[in-house]
Amino acid sequence: MSTVYSTAMRLYEQGDYVHALSSFRNALELGNERCAYGLALCMYFGNGMFVDKSSAKQLIDGYLPRIEAYAAAGDTEAQQVLGLYYSNGIFVPAERERALYWLGQAAGKGDERSARVLNELCRK
Repeated sequence: MSTVYSTAMRLYEQGDYVHALSSFRNALELGNERCAYGLALCMYFGNGMFVDKSSAKQLIDGYLPRIEAYAAAGDTEAQQVLGLYYSNGIFVPAERERALYWLGQAAGKGDERSARVLNELCRK
C-alpha cells in the first residue's frame, strides 16, 4: 500500500521536487508528521524551493520528538524517517548504530526503501 509519505519520497528520489514538495506540505498540514522530514530536505537543499537551512532545522527540531515516539510504537514510516535522519547526519548528528537499528526495524517489516539504505550502510 502506497502512502502519501512513500509517494512523496518516491517523487523526491526521482527528482520531481515540485510535486514532492507539494505532497510533503499538504500531508504535513493534514497531520502526517513524518512528512516533516521530506519537507525539511526540500528546504535544506533548495529542492523545489529556495534554500532555507535554518527553517529546515527548526522544522525538524519541532517534529523529531513525535516522530521518535511513533517509531518506538512500531510505526514503519517513522522508523524509516529516523533511520534516514541518523544515516545522513544533516539534521541530527550522524549515528551509524541508531541508523542501522531504525532502518533494520522498518526493513524487517518489508519497507523496501529502508532495506536499500540499510544495505548501502552495511557496505560502507
